[in-house]
Amino acid sequence: MIGKKLMWLAPVLMLLLASHAVAANGGGTRGHWGEDQIFRFDLGSFEPEADSQYWSDKAADFTGDSGDFDDAAIGIEWVRFLGDRLGLAFSGSFYEGAARQEYLRFEDQFGAPIRHTTELDISSFTLGLLVHLAQRDRALVPYVGLGGGVWAWRLREFGDFIDFTTADFEIFDDFFEDEGGALGYYWRAGLEAPIATNWSVYAEGRWQRVDDELGSDFEGLGELDLSGRTLSAGLSVSF
Repeated sequence: MIGKKLMWLAPVLMLLLASHAVAANGGGTRGHWGEDQIFRFDLGSFEPEADSQYWSDKAADFTGDSGDFDDAAIGIEWVRFLGDRLGLAFSGSFYEGAARQEYLRFEDQFGAPIRHTTELDISSFTLGLLVHLAQRDRALVPYVGLGGGVWAWRLREFGDFIDFTTADFEIFDDFFEDEGGALGYYWRAGLEAPIATNWSVYAEGRWQRVDDELGSDFEGLGELDLSGRTLSAGLSVSF
């Protein structure tokens, strides 16, 4: 898994490359102008919003916070343009975050922390509209978009836990898992910079709103908030 520091290198490099391209071309590059399809690939960071009962309970009982789950995300997208500036976007993304946590107010019989690991995987499959706010042959092209789709997720917790139903608060080792899918929506804004004919780099922010009810091994723990923002940068090619 890409480290939390290294994953910010891609956006920085993409923006530096775009700035260099703009300067080198004197603000004039053909870019995507005249092409009606684009394939895009990006790398960035997903930051969960963590605004639901499950996340609140974890914050109250265990060390760490939702920021521990900030981690790398990758995305791919195919855009079919319906006009000069309006496109239909089919997108997919994947994120995997994990955190090692321990009980705040309890230790084992040796005074050591009682720890477990939480892992969250999220994949999205969405359809949306992409609108460029300037002609696509400009040196810098801002764009916005919105859409909706399905978010598939898997939540796992494994390690040591406390059984509060026992008189001596027995510590046990176990594995808990649940998975599902939920409908949601997103909106985004970004900036694209052509670097050569049919090639561009871009940076964008995407915000998603989605949640689902926990079940299986997490039955009764309320909703799992899957909302959050993705800050990313990528490379696109038109054809």
